[in-house]
Amino acid sequence: MAADGAMAIGPLGRAKTELVGAGLTSAKIFDIGEEIAAGVEISGGESAQKLAILGSLTTDFIARAVACGVAQEDVRPWIYQGPFGGMVQEIVDPASGLYDFRPDIVLLCVDWRDLVSPLPVDAPEDAVHAAIEQKVDTFEQLWAALSERSGARLIQHLPPPPTERFRGVSERLAPASALNQVLLANRRLIEAGQGRVTWIELDRLAASLGAARWCSPRMFHSAKLPFDQRFLPEYLMAFRGAWRAACGRAKKVLALDLDNTLWGGVVGDDGVAGLQLGPGSAAGEAYVEWQAYVRGLAERGVILSVVSKNDPGIAAEGLAHPSSLFKPADFAGFECSWGDKAGGLRRVAERLNLDLASIVFVDDNPAECALVRAEAPEVSVVELGADPTQFIARLDAGCWFDLDRLTTEDVGRSAAYVARAQGLQATDTVIDLASHLGGLSMVGRVSPATQPDLARLAQMEQKTNQFNLTTRRYREADLAAFIPRPDAVVLALWLKDRFGDHGLVASLVAVESERALRIDSWLMSCRVFSRSAEQLMLRELIGIARTRRLDRIIGQYLPTAKNGVVAELFSRLGFTKIDGSLWSRETDAPMNDLETHIELAPNG
Repeated sequence: MAADGAMAIGPLGRAKTELVGAGLTSAKIFDIGEEIAAGVEISGGESAQKLAILGSLTTDFIARAVACGVAQEDVRPWIYQGPFGGMVQEIVDPASGLYDFRPDIVLLCVDWRDLVSPLPVDAPEDAVHAAIEQKVDTFEQLWAALSERSGARLIQHLPPPPTERFRGVSERLAPASALNQVLLANRRLIEAGQGRVTWIELDRLAASLGAARWCSPRMFHSAKLPFDQRFLPEYLMAFRGAWRAACGRAKKVLALDLDNTLWGGVVGDDGVAGLQLGPGSAAGEAYVEWQAYVRGLAERGVILSVVSKNDPGIAAEGLAHPSSLFKPADFAGFECSWGDKAGGLRRVAERLNLDLASIVFVDDNPAECALVRAEAPEVSVVELGADPTQFIARLDAGCWFDLDRLTTEDVGRSAAYVARAQGLQATDTVIDLASHLGGLSMVGRVSPATQPDLARLAQMEQKTNQFNLTTRRYREADLAAFIPRPDAVVLALWLKDRFGDHGLVASLVAVESERALRIDSWLMSCRVFSRSAEQLMLRELIGIARTRRLDRIIGQYLPTAKNGVVAELFSRLGFTKIDGSLWSRETDAPMNDLETHIELAPNG
């Protein structure tokens, strides 16, 4: 593609090719980011995004990292920096340059000094809480003003506390100490910002790198820097994690090599008994700890897959090791062959009905990592190296799977995809689709969404690309506003089958308009495509429209690069095209063509 070719020789392309692995240096980030932030190559790309950066301290070098980070995500950034120290003024002034810029994302670079009140060291706990609540209330007002005037997504720093010890452990017991004020403020900000703000955990980043090294007094007093510029590579990864969470692009799949990745040694050569895994050696213990971390990701909704050059039977023997925490059935994809791993990753993506861009691939072999980067550039690659004690840190540093918060569906996602894989295997034993769907023993519940459902619905709005008719991207506050409206409908679908419970997997927002019920947003998780769930939801919607004595259901399909799978949805569901992107179905038409293989739950 021409745009990609152009990108490969300029700063946007360099951000993707040079800032990888050992190439991710502060000097390169600053140089490449400065070119991007200056506005080079901001036209002609597939997608672009406006990012505003506001802060109480110097943000010039942060802007460079932000520019590089967004470019690495295949988006062309336009950067606006607010005046030094002018964060509040820019937000409260409706005529500020911020609002003239019309940002898509606003990054708030907050320092611990913004959170601490000058209280006496012996101030009581209730006074400290009152002071913190005032700080939180101020930020809530700023967030509300930004949302109302710009509609931008918000990302904000969680700053680390100061490092001064004063009189040692007594600081931990004094509610008014700066340490405790910052810890309390960060927790309250996270609670208050749910559904509105995505966070960059600078407090945890500073703790892992060394709080005293993170920002020395010399750095602050000489240039008002929020942290040492040598840590730009680590900041860049943290920013990208928050950016992906804010934009609904968190990675979904962890694809793993086996030999010298899940265990030490080569199972085909060393045999199961010769593998390093479990007690008896430092390396064996490190591999078990690494497996426990990977399992922890799966428990939090990350989908696991194997992509290995191996004989499938021999690979399964390795997973049968007595210290292995995994069995073959724990993986939603199991690609073991002697073909190239880029091809294996494509097959995994196809099998899971996900984009390659949703996959993070980890391998100890630098040659295999280089091949995947070259042949499947959409995939994010983490080279683990040879030391298993560093595997967790190397993967964790990428912030690949960061979310604003976990939902029930997140926790169950990995198991749901394993169940989906088992369901797909079952298709080999049936004659036709109807027999297959009938054999899944599906039970569904369609009902109006309620407040507890909003976090999951908003999460789906931000990240669902394929089965998404209009891609309007409603946020939690937007959905909350629809629910009480008498002219609106917000439906949610829960689904389970004989292989597992998939949880909340689809949503539909519709609004009354001229004796019709107009579908404003309709989306569905890819793991339940083609299961007749769309017929079930439409039957429910038609029933609501009939109750309200409305004549028609109006649907709209707005094509994107990724939602071609639903291009013919309305045609399949008995709608007639009426104008451009609009489709119509009469509510009094028979529903014989909306056969579903999903049994309604008793309260559905």
